Amino acid sequence: MKIEAIPNLVSPVYSFIAQKSPCIKDIYKEVADEICSKLSSGRILDIGTGPGYLPIEIARRSSAFEIVGIDLSPRMVEIANNNAQGAGLSGRIKFKLANAGSLPFEDGYFDLIVSTLSLHHWSDPARCINEIYRVLKKNGEAYIYDLRRDTPEEVNASFRTRYGWFLSFLFLKIVRLHSSITLKEAEKLLSSHKAGFSKQDIQEKEILLGLHMLK
Repeated sequence: MKIEAIPNLVSPVYSFIAQKSPCIKDIYKEVADEICSKLSSGRILDIGTGPGYLPIEIARRSSAFEIVGIDLSPRMVEIANNNAQGAGLSGRIKFKLANAGSLPFEDGYFDLIVSTLSLHHWSDPARCINEIYRVLKKNGEAYIYDLRRDTPEEVNASFRTRYGWFLSFLFLKIVRLHSSITLKEAEKLLSSHKAGFSKQDIQEKEILLGLHMLK
């Protein structure tokens, strides 16, 4: 059985690790850069926002976005609000308690939906993707990222060179035991939902797999 929400007692620990980990910080920055290069304005939803670091990175790059982050953990939502306030961005980002499988938004509300390092928590991924399709505008895009468990050895070697052996061991071995998917699992997921995306593909981005979907 999947634990969909990070327990309240663990949330501050996770927030601290995500803030201090250069690996996770770089992931958020790279995803924020990608989003801002493809969208100049509009509404963005971050599913499984955790401590809110990705919405904060996006808001730092542009004031033209209306950003909402959702999470199933009440403590995480509280932490995310505090982090946004500390960054001076609380007026531009909203955080809500919500489930990806039952999004509390009207049809066609968002221009772009993103989720980073959360997919492995979803108990019914196909249902979540159907919900993502529902709340996306026509021609809206979704970017769902999670750690890849079956990375080629050259990717692992590059990761070790970039972050050192200790951090690489923690990330590539221990973290991925829980927080990762394989390429075959991602392909199966894209074929299992009933949403009618006009285009969908999988991008291999070093230690990440990216599910990209266009409505």
